[in-house]
Amino acid sequence: MKPVLIFAVLAALAIGSQAKDAPTACNSCKSMVQNFIDASKDQMKMAQLKISLSMLCAGTSHQSDCSKTLDKLDYIAFKLAPYLVDTSAVCSKLQMCGETQFSPLARLAMLYLKKSESIVANDNIMRQQVCDECQASSSQLGQLFADDFTSYAVKSTIQRLVCRSAGKAHKSCNIFVSSVIPDLMTEMRDIFQEKELMCSNMGLCSATAKPLTRETPKQPLNELWKSMGTIKSSNGEELMSCFECTLSMDTLLEEFIDKRQGTADDIQAAVCAKVVGAWTAGCNDFVHMYMSTVLFLTYNQFDGKGICTAMHTCEKKESALLALAKPEKAMIGCEHCQAVEQFIAQNHEALHAHAVEGIYSNVCQKLPTALGTMCESSAIRLSRKFFARTAELAVSGAVCSQVCVNI
Repeated sequence: MKPVLIFAVLAALAIGSQAKDAPTACNSCKSMVQNFIDASKDQMKMAQLKISLSMLCAGTSHQSDCSKTLDKLDYIAFKLAPYLVDTSAVCSKLQMCGETQFSPLARLAMLYLKKSESIVANDNIMRQQVCDECQASSSQLGQLFADDFTSYAVKSTIQRLVCRSAGKAHKSCNIFVSSVIPDLMTEMRDIFQEKELMCSNMGLCSATAKPLTRETPKQPLNELWKSMGTIKSSNGEELMSCFECTLSMDTLLEEFIDKRQGTADDIQAAVCAKVVGAWTAGCNDFVHMYMSTVLFLTYNQFDGKGICTAMHTCEKKESALLALAKPEKAMIGCEHCQAVEQFIAQNHEALHAHAVEGIYSNVCQKLPTALGTMCESSAIRLSRKFFARTAELAVSGAVCSQVCVNI
């Protein structure tokens, strides 16, 4: 929240800049930083800043927190100003100056904030410049996702941090990730390369097409899961969806806890290698000493039944699974694993509709309107691709054949 707010502060301060020529992203950023420094020393500019930011606050789901922060903006500006003197260094940290693979994403964020400024909203020439810059950045991001190395990096990171700690499920996890991630990266490429539509959805260009609309789920999610049927065990009956979900989640959590040191080592290697200078040794010491404990405490905040209840696969607190011995759990789970695959293959469209509805209500609706439109459209496309590929894997039986190979 704080970095976003600071970024919003810098963007809003650009209102004070009356330059008519279209500046580069780097120069715009440095101008914003300098304006912020000036406002920290000028009460009139600070008052203008608060008025501008109060309008930005009204467009978010955090209006109350935003307004409380505005009340302390004088103090925040006073404390931040000394660290912003080197405007080039600040903007390099924000990915605005210099060129990295994430620079286009940072520029899109800045352009979205600039769109909220009155100078952009009331100047057609400037509005078109913002639109053009958005489309250029969107194309660059499309190229990033089109790079095979990007797909490989995402896939290998998930396999290293998740699949390697998944115990008996590590092979099926690797198969799933290897199959799904490239498709999602391709879809991300297409989303960003459709630059006119992307920037229209972000509200940075005039609308060129009607945004995608969500498909309303045809039945409640818990009713959909119930259609899987029930299973019988030595301890009674249980919904198949609940049994299989709880068994999977509990098994994964147990494996994650057992292999937390390996995960901590992977995190240390990935994070501390990017920490500069004298901080590297301290990072290594801190992560080596505490990360395993942090992971242990984090994993223990969850349990399989709780996760599955939140996913609506379970509907009651008591469970036939709790009193069963591990061998019986595993045997029953594998006996019905193919039924789960068949269910996913037959109902992937319905699962997609519920997934999009969940993302929309829990994420997209909480964003400003323009970003919410982009979020909704992207969620629809990525979810459809995800569940379509998952259904293909389910039909092939690749996952169950690996999980249950020795049972």
